[in-house]
Amino acid sequence: MLVLLGPSASGKTESAKIMINRYPISRVVTCTTRPRRINEIDGFDYRFFSVDEFKALEKKGYFIETAEYNENLYGTPKDELADDKFIILEPQGLKSFLYLNPCPIVAIYLKTEESVRISRMKERKDKMKDINHRILSDREDFNLDNITGLDLIIDTTDINLSDLADLIYNRYTELLRTKKGERNES
Repeated sequence: MLVLLGPSASGKTESAKIMINRYPISRVVTCTTRPRRINEIDGFDYRFFSVDEFKALEKKGYFIETAEYNENLYGTPKDELADDKFIILEPQGLKSFLYLNPCPIVAIYLKTEESVRISRMKERKDKMKDINHRILSDREDFNLDNITGLDLIIDTTDINLSDLADLIYNRYTELLRTKKGERNES
């Protein structure tokens, strides 16, 4: 399973959309309580729930992990995990996945200069209040000094999304083969 991490507007979602169209990989559809953005589709981009609905599913053991990020709840359904899937997580989610070890995981962090991320958020019409909040939160939440379990860090500042998608997928398949080989030897 491919795990993508990175601060807001680092290219995770857009490069993932390209991968879906080019390669035999699909997105784990996670659940969230955050409001739906323009052009997001319920059941494709996320499964959108109220806080009460989310907490009821959590009590039933529906999720392999849950996290709170930017004052919203996120969770990964257990039935979504497989080698031909990818998921976008924050560091707390990666830590949970590595602890639970549900399948071989390749964790790739997308790093981008803050000024570029701000420009990208403005281009996608995020509100300035939200941009400022995300930048401040991301400085702490995505501090590389505090994140363990990464297999690769890719700087997305100066790479186009098409090339980024190819790079991520190719490195993922290489690293996954290596990890599966190591698991078989154990």
